[in-house]
Amino acid sequence: MPIAGRVVFIALTLAVPAAAVAQPTTASRWTPEISLIAGLGHVFRWEDRTYGDRWNVGGAAAMAHDSGFVIEVAGDRTTGLEPPAAPCGLVNVPCVGAGHDGPLSVAVASATLQYRFKRKRVQPYVLAGLGVMWSRSLHSETRVTAPSVAVITEHESRDRGFGPELGAGVRLTLGPHVAVSPEVRWLDAPWLSAQNLAITRLGVRVSSAW
Repeated sequence: MPIAGRVVFIALTLAVPAAAVAQPTTASRWTPEISLIAGLGHVFRWEDRTYGDRWNVGGAAAMAHDSGFVIEVAGDRTTGLEPPAAPCGLVNVPCVGAGHDGPLSVAVASATLQYRFKRKRVQPYVLAGLGVMWSRSLHSETRVTAPSVAVITEHESRDRGFGPELGAGVRLTLGPHVAVSPEVRWLDAPWLSAQNLAITRLGVRVSSAW
């Protein structure tokens, strides 16, 4: 073989393994994330009334895939709800005492699948899954204890319900490991529940990934 041919053959022999080593990996990966969430929770019952907007705080843990799909478990709590006063309920009978009807606090746990649309720094996303709601409520009761006299009393109950969890938001990447996301979530939890409550949460989350 001529000297020039030998040089070309040796160069190609060395170049092919080097190119294979330099080839970037295309394997997809999962990234763990944790989030803190704060905002407002609006608790309501479809049939009759709403119970105001109160502070809602929570957190979440997630595994995000390069494809845009995210598996997440989250929990949050809304406190400080003020149940409205219950009316007497009897006509032309004086009432003694006071009572209230409505939730005092609500806690939610959910498991959702999220999809982030592929963008660089701004990523809209949607989510859907299943949520569980635990509530603590007051209930009033009116009894006639004497002729022309009614007594109002109240008692506390606890309830649990299941239902669909839906939501959407926008993820704003601030750095390699930090993102801020304004979002809205809605949970309707009538399954196996006596209270049939629902909640809408409007909040901002701060997420850290590594």
